[in-house]
Amino acid sequence: MVNQSIPMSEIGRILIYRARFMGDVILTTPLLHVLRKHLPQSKITYLTESPYQTLLENHPDVDEILTYHLKNRWSQIKILSQLIHRRFDLVIDLFGNPRSALWTFLSGAPYRIGGHFRGRKIYYTHTIKDDGKPKSAVQFHLGYLQPLHLLYQVSDPFIVITENEKKEAGAYLQKKGYQFDQKIVVIHPGAKWPAKRWLASRFSALANRLVAETGVQIYFDTSPGEQNLVHSVIRDCISSYMEPEVLTLRQLAALLYHADLLISNDCGVMHLGPAVGTKTIGIFGPSEPAVWFPYTVEKGHRFIHHEIECSHCHRDFCDTLDCMNSIQVDDVFNEAILALNS
Repeated sequence: MVNQSIPMSEIGRILIYRARFMGDVILTTPLLHVLRKHLPQSKITYLTESPYQTLLENHPDVDEILTYHLKNRWSQIKILSQLIHRRFDLVIDLFGNPRSALWTFLSGAPYRIGGHFRGRKIYYTHTIKDDGKPKSAVQFHLGYLQPLHLLYQVSDPFIVITENEKKEAGAYLQKKGYQFDQKIVVIHPGAKWPAKRWLASRFSALANRLVAETGVQIYFDTSPGEQNLVHSVIRDCISSYMEPEVLTLRQLAALLYHADLLISNDCGVMHLGPAVGTKTIGIFGPSEPAVWFPYTVEKGHRFIHHEIECSHCHRDFCDTLDCMNSIQVDDVFNEAILALNS
């Protein structure tokens, strides 16, 4: 391990590697912005798994996107071959698992930045140690720029939606009966991990109250494999709702652009709202808002989290869901009113 300063003059081709997931990729965009600002002539390539590469399409801070399918060995072999032949000057491994560390090494880049992990650290020329201080995911990623000694202001995570995508999303909402002279609230009741899901019955009660007391229109969003969950929420609503369709990541991002508010569990979709400029409320249970909600009240974003004895357990599964049970409909409704009126 070298761990000396990296000379900016030697950096022409940069690879950023963050394999997954949706929110994690979005939270790396401030780092991309810093690199673009300080190295405007460099070519920035981003490597991630499918389908997360779509999040970075048309992004001004990314010149090229490389992607592979996790379960397709041939796809991985092709990407590894490209990494070897691209001759990157700098690789920043923001994922830090055994595969990403090895691929970073095999790229042959003279400068390779990664985490100071036991065993894997030998694959990097520059390692970043965790100082133990509390920090957001955005700050964590930016810490990997230490060897470059850059001065910067932290920007907000963002993705780019084209005008055509906005137009198509608007037409889709109108076809579904939504009117743009009335506020639209998107509710995402799902999450990859069950421990991060607020109770379906409370999402139903929240939707009923929002419609009754504010007159907003509700759009229920679903992810693949979560249709039954969303169906159980819709079933207990007073108003009738059509079964939601599973949208692509970019279709959902464009739809959120037209929304006045997103209410979501702590999951990838929660990060799409702020990334396109939509006010967002995040519902947190076992994870830490200080890490995973780097969004400000000044821009209309809010989170709900109740500290209990077992908070920050980071569990994916839980038998009791005490943290989620502690969050009442009133808690989310009150924050939604504040966000809608801000």
